[in-house]
Amino acid sequence: MSAPLTRRPGLDRPGRRALGRLFVALAAAAYAVLLSISPAQAHASLIGTDPEEGAVLEVAPETITFIFDEAVSLPPAGVTVYDAKGEEVTSEATASGTSMEVALASPTSLGDGTYVVAWRAVSADGHPISGSLTFAVGAPSLSVAPPPSSEPSRATAVIHGVLQFIQYAALLLIVGLVWFRALILGGHSVGERRVPDRAIARVQRLQIVAGMVAVLALVFLAPASGALQSESGPGAILTFDAWSPASVGKEWLSALVGILGIAATLALRPRPRLAAAAGLIAIMAPALVGHSRAVVPAWLVTATDIVHLIAGALWLGGLVGLALTLPLITRRGTVAAEIVTRFSTLAAVSLAVLAVSGVLMGWRILGSWDNLLNSTYGTLLMTKVALVVAVAVMAAGNRLLVLPRIRQAVGHDDTVEAGSMLRRAVLMEAGVLVVVLGVTGFLVDQPPQADTGATGTGTATVAQTNTQAAKLGDDHRVYATLTPAGPGPNVLRLQIQDAAGEPVEASAVPSAKLSSASRDQNSVDLGSLALTTVGAGTWEADVVLPKGGTWEATVGLRLGEFESPLALVEFPVRQ
Repeated sequence: MSAPLTRRPGLDRPGRRALGRLFVALAAAAYAVLLSISPAQAHASLIGTDPEEGAVLEVAPETITFIFDEAVSLPPAGVTVYDAKGEEVTSEATASGTSMEVALASPTSLGDGTYVVAWRAVSADGHPISGSLTFAVGAPSLSVAPPPSSEPSRATAVIHGVLQFIQYAALLLIVGLVWFRALILGGHSVGERRVPDRAIARVQRLQIVAGMVAVLALVFLAPASGALQSESGPGAILTFDAWSPASVGKEWLSALVGILGIAATLALRPRPRLAAAAGLIAIMAPALVGHSRAVVPAWLVTATDIVHLIAGALWLGGLVGLALTLPLITRRGTVAAEIVTRFSTLAAVSLAVLAVSGVLMGWRILGSWDNLLNSTYGTLLMTKVALVVAVAVMAAGNRLLVLPRIRQAVGHDDTVEAGSMLRRAVLMEAGVLVVVLGVTGFLVDQPPQADTGATGTGTATVAQTNTQAAKLGDDHRVYATLTPAGPGPNVLRLQIQDAAGEPVEASAVPSAKLSSASRDQNSVDLGSLALTTVGAGTWEADVVLPKGGTWEATVGLRLGEFESPLALVEFPVRQ
């Protein structure tokens, strides 16, 4: 007579149907995110050029200079100069800090007419910006052939976003599982009870798979970033330029740190606590590129980003670890209850850390409610927050309802049913967290600035703003931009750069006063302006100009105990 069949702990049919409906909903949400993704628009802003847009010069310049509000780099073939017929003019471009210079090979041989400089650069956060500058020598040409142009590839942006998602999911999973084994399973035993070897083996196998997937994602993210920065199609991922460290050096550094951390983590698997320490190296990789590198203070935002990633790894790894081990420990009631209790406490701490670090990064990266409410970045961030809140509610329900059920379970059947209930809940939590990581993968590719609605191409053209520059002390310059430079509401943007052309890391906010240049009875003095920090060495203030004419801004910056230089810049404001 054969032995009676016993029902293994796991999901019953209603549970499977509920979980299936959940994953269908999550897949639909992820698909909606994919459809909403477009190539990232400008992250840095062009604040000045020499010559200016539309200038008519007597002789051709030897060098054309572009000034940005944050550091930029040049991708391969980033700048091309064309004459009025659309023929290429020999030139060489270099970028240093916030300045980009284009040297013309033979400026004296250039004839009269219009010239167009088509440029493409990469912001400090790794995202592309592009535009064009038009000037004339002698007299403008009667007709000008437009330079070749190409739309940023949406397919490349989606591939890059998917690779980001895979990187986040795999990295957080391998690091989280290592910490789950070290903190929750306690190596091989919980209290006086030994954790089954099969449970440990399950966790280790998934660690290896996650590590291999993370390595592949890190390797292919570098050329995908190169293709994204050159605004090329997916085919460019296979070109030499996309793989070259000269083009994507920061991305390769991130990949190297991640791969070394993963290798150390897997090599130290027999020693869980050392493996957990090595996992901290791997989890640093995503924080070495992206928005956190372009926001001041960079060290604080980067450190907060790393803490945010660690908290996410503890939560996701703990959930997946529970899902792997619960079927093997459910019948060991005291062991299961102790493991779930440990994870529940760790998850609560992780949630608190996620909330605090997420708020800090969102505040520093977005900088205003307008950017939160009117940008794709803000929309995805709010979607991520809503999903995390949903997971938090599910986790609270598990702690208050399911955990007591496991502790109070009596007998085999009651214990199995309670374990099955908990496993269903854990899988649902993990599923929603996977979608959170999917949103994050595309979130980091979006600009935090509010969408202007002017273009949907992702191309940053030369802004028709009123930018002026002045010397500030012996070693600094201030670039002041007034937009839209007309009566009514305006935005005054100040950037102060040091002698090397880098935005200053000022400990104090500079002072700025604005007044009309006239000194008669119609003079208007708006007094001191309330400046807010919007970037490295960059500040903004909202002002309302009651009339046109010439306006003066007096800018001061305290550089030391006895050094507080002033600069005066004038703006022509249309009537």
